[in-house]
Amino acid sequence: MSFVGAAAEHDPDVRDIEQVIDGVRWALVEYAPRAGRTEWCDSPHSGYVLDGELQYEFKDGSPEMRVAAGEAFRLPAAPGHRGRNDGSKPARLFIIDALPARP
Repeated sequence: MSFVGAAAEHDPDVRDIEQVIDGVRWALVEYAPRAGRTEWCDSPHSGYVLDGELQYEFKDGSPEMRVAAGEAFRLPAAPGHRGRNDGSKPARLFIIDALPARP
């Protein structure tokens, strides 16, 4: 199966290629150095970091989560979360969102 999806940019310098398969969003995401999401996300994700590292902060003030190349992670729907790349090189990851199933 090839991964041909729609390009998207949700925040400056955070780009992804995404595809919906059976009602679930799959995406390859790249955070440029020093880039991050501005909005809180409330979709649960499972992911794997391909290159670089990311920090995830949580809306409720829970301790931040750091994930680096070669690590898998899971983010719940709550509390809200957002990622950022504090590093000097791009961070790339593969994520699968747990979206509601189609009716």
